[in-house]
Amino acid sequence: MNADEALKFVEQLLLEREKRLNDLQRVMFRGAWEGKSSKKIYQECSSRCTYQHLIQNVGPELWRLLSDVVGDRVSKRNLQGPIERMRERRSHLEPNGRAVLSEQSPAEPGLRAEPEPNPFWDERKPQREDWGDIPAVSSVFGRIKELQQLEERVRINGCRLLVLFGSPGIGKTTLAAKLVHEVRDQFDYFIWRSLERSPSLQALTAELCHFLSDGEDSSTDLARLLYYLRNRPCLIVLDGLESVLRGGVHNGSYRDGYENYGELLKAIGQTGHQSCFVFTSAEKPKDVANMEGSQRVFALKLDGLGELAAREFLTAKGAFSCADSDWRLIIQRYEGNPSALNAIATNVREVFDGDVKHFLEQLQQGSALFEDIRSLLDRQFNRLSDLERDIVECLVTRHEPLTITEILQFVTHPISTVEVQEVLQSLFRRSLIEGSAAGYSLQTLMTEYVMHRGLK
Repeated sequence: MNADEALKFVEQLLLEREKRLNDLQRVMFRGAWEGKSSKKIYQECSSRCTYQHLIQNVGPELWRLLSDVVGDRVSKRNLQGPIERMRERRSHLEPNGRAVLSEQSPAEPGLRAEPEPNPFWDERKPQREDWGDIPAVSSVFGRIKELQQLEERVRINGCRLLVLFGSPGIGKTTLAAKLVHEVRDQFDYFIWRSLERSPSLQALTAELCHFLSDGEDSSTDLARLLYYLRNRPCLIVLDGLESVLRGGVHNGSYRDGYENYGELLKAIGQTGHQSCFVFTSAEKPKDVANMEGSQRVFALKLDGLGELAAREFLTAKGAFSCADSDWRLIIQRYEGNPSALNAIATNVREVFDGDVKHFLEQLQQGSALFEDIRSLLDRQFNRLSDLERDIVECLVTRHEPLTITEILQFVTHPISTVEVQEVLQSLFRRSLIEGSAAGYSLQTLMTEYVMHRGLK
């Protein structure tokens, strides 16, 4: 069935309900049926509406209308299947494709037969969502730009593999949860899983196949999972990819027994399908870095909150007494890390009765690393290789940004230029350093952490 045939069939269904499509909806329908991107569809009707109107109003209303008339979930990604199934059901009713009216429903003008129940929608709907241990998210401070960017990647660019990475506590899981609520309507299936317990790829694949097959298949074969990803558009979030990455090395390799996770990433990013995987990770996987550049693969590094967003975050934690400059000092000291700021807000509220100035006075006399913050930094530091620790120590002891040449000069153990470049690349992927060829430096909190560990 081509686009014109499908459109004619759909308009016949709508006419039975005394409804019809407008011109913009017809353009959207034809374009979606032919697999065009939203941007290409917009080029065909740009003189009649704005791009935002097309994707925020025309599209959603069209999918709602079609979902209602065929009794199945319809979206831009999942258009042909429900329409073709509805046409097949109609073709079984009578040769001309029209529904036969029952004896209890005489063929009077304006009356129509109700469509028969669709088992692909009614019976399976409860199994189409598995929210797992997704966190509850009411608001996301200071991430509007990132959220819009991610939503555009999923809705418009058809991103297949999306990775949110950054320091522990920076808000990756929270942002992923918020993204789910924004783009869930694009997919037939949704499942959220944590990788904290490091499931084998075989176990994970079996669970996903079981879910996507509505309980009929528990295959451990990656090819079988790809079959479902091609035929049943699914949003899959896997939280905490660093759990399967090896610590103590800087080559981005996987833990023993988990090497096939690299095959999963490559299969998701390099093969054609209708689904989207979202990973969160404290480290940017090397396999993802190698695939970047395609519209279908995207990695976003999350930095700390800006000053305004961080202040909103802190004030939402309680009533505090302080000057603007006090907040600024705290935000800069803790680099806008939401988890660190949350620990500080709790300490100020419980120990200093909300008086930020008194907290800062005490802070000047000791470390800024409370137990919750130290725990976050432990997780980062303990994953470093020996060469990474050598360069981290070098950056800490020199107290200034260093070039590659200077690092080679000051590092305590023999190391080649290539090794320095590889280590710096790894430290960037771990969100531990910043800078460029003009000079690299360690993040402030990690610098203080390393100094208090007593590295010489």
